[in-house]
Amino acid sequence: MALVHQRQLTSSAWLRRLLAVALTVAALTPSAGSAQEPDPEATEQQRDDVRARQAEVVLELDALEAKDAEVRAALAEIGRNVATQRSELQQAERAQAQSEAELAEATQAVADTQHWIDELNKQADQLVVDSFVNPPSDYALEPLRAGSITEAAVVQAVLEMQGDRDAQVLESLAHAHDALETEQANKADAAVEAERAQQTAAQELDDVEAALGQQQAFAAEVEKRLNAKLAESESLRTLDAGLSDRLAREQAALAAQLAAAQAAAPAPAPNQDVAPSQITPAPGGLATVTCPVGGSITVAGSISGNVQALLNDAAADGVMLCGGGYRNPEEQVQLRMAHCGTSNYAIYQMPASQCSPPTAIPGTSMHEQGLAIDFTCNGGGTVSTGDECWDWLQANAAGYGLYNLPSESWHWSTNAN
Repeated sequence: MALVHQRQLTSSAWLRRLLAVALTVAALTPSAGSAQEPDPEATEQQRDDVRARQAEVVLELDALEAKDAEVRAALAEIGRNVATQRSELQQAERAQAQSEAELAEATQAVADTQHWIDELNKQADQLVVDSFVNPPSDYALEPLRAGSITEAAVVQAVLEMQGDRDAQVLESLAHAHDALETEQANKADAAVEAERAQQTAAQELDDVEAALGQQQAFAAEVEKRLNAKLAESESLRTLDAGLSDRLAREQAALAAQLAAAQAAAPAPAPNQDVAPSQITPAPGGLATVTCPVGGSITVAGSISGNVQALLNDAAADGVMLCGGGYRNPEEQVQLRMAHCGTSNYAIYQMPASQCSPPTAIPGTSMHEQGLAIDFTCNGGGTVSTGDECWDWLQANAAGYGLYNLPSESWHWSTNAN
């Protein structure tokens, strides 16, 4: 008896330990309801972002540093993408219109069939009333009451015709209900297709907007390039006329392509009620540094010491540098008035590509702040990639705070712009 009692105690203790372990595991195991649910709106936004990126052209291009041919190719590719997205949107809109027309047709078919059923139901109800008022058993004796065999035959024929009409009403009602089921199924399918077509059209519209957004963003970058290159062309006018003319021709071609792209996909009209832009003055005023080979360069006072040291150190290494620095922004204002118009908007805001000929916005060139130099080499033309002046500048200019704009071997500034 004691042994049995001991076994019962042992079993009870074992059950208590097992229950404690189970409770511990349950406490440590996260419930299904406690798991963090994904935010539907965030998930939807992620899908929209991915789709928008898919609707854009993959560009790995710096509009300011790239070659003209690369920029023009990118503009053309973006334009083709916009045209493609628009074409797909038009196809989706046509499909949506077709699906909506089919849904309207299916809806009308359901309504027509229901109307047919309603009319047949009225006839069937009348049959019930007639059968109650004039039971079929009464009609069965009519031939017997006829005055002759001929009259009896006629009465019998009339009764049979009436029975056929009654049977036809009931049969038509059965067919109408079958037809209604079919039409309702067709309507449901058409509704699903219309919803799908509507969603597709909405997605295609998003794709067009993404493509246009990319086109407008890249166009803005190209406008910055035009400003920089056209301003550079003017800065080179007296230093290297041939190079200046070449830059102007290249940018005119690019501006024409950009204008054509913008005409095909116009951006919102700009605000033309603007005040004159404030052109940043040369920091530290203006200063003149002398070139060992003869001549001088006007630059911002804040960099004159470094530039003078650069010229002297280059000369000590046998590399004779000189060039052009500061350019008065008032000269650019006069060009804009001649090429773009005399309003504040035309002078300070109108995109360079919309002027004739294309003309940079005043104040957008580092030369107008005295913070850029177009170097000439050994008393000749501008520095070219690979010549000894380029090699020296590439190796040493950063030590004097000057950096090259990769697309212009001669142009060095405090920020590589």
